[in-house]
Amino acid sequence: MGLEAFREKLTGELSTGTRRIVEIACLLAADPKVIVLDEPSGGVAQRETEALGPLLQRLQAYTGTSILVIEHDMPLLSSICDEMYALELGAVIAQGTPAEVLDHPRVIESYLGTDAAAVNRSGALA
Repeated sequence: MGLEAFREKLTGELSTGTRRIVEIACLLAADPKVIVLDEPSGGVAQRETEALGPLLQRLQAYTGTSILVIEHDMPLLSSICDEMYALELGAVIAQGTPAEVLDHPRVIESYLGTDAAAVNRSGALA
């Protein structure tokens, strides 16, 4: 988990991102079949968010645990997901590979709106 450097620290002394990794390690200690992570990148520094994706991929490959991630960080999701679902007001509006979902017109409309200027400012989603 890459936590060796922090073994003498209290969790309250750790960054938010490192605390999230400790939380995931605690979950894995129970040898679960499925882990649900709700906004794991929320409040985490960009550097730590960028490290989270590869860590989750390594953990999944090593443990075989399925990981369900509920998240708004599209670059993070598209880098780790086999399958993606986009919701609007609790209803599924698209599902498929990350590329398929992020390119879906309904997803673009829901997440960016229909104003061409706003869509252009946001750049490509995929």
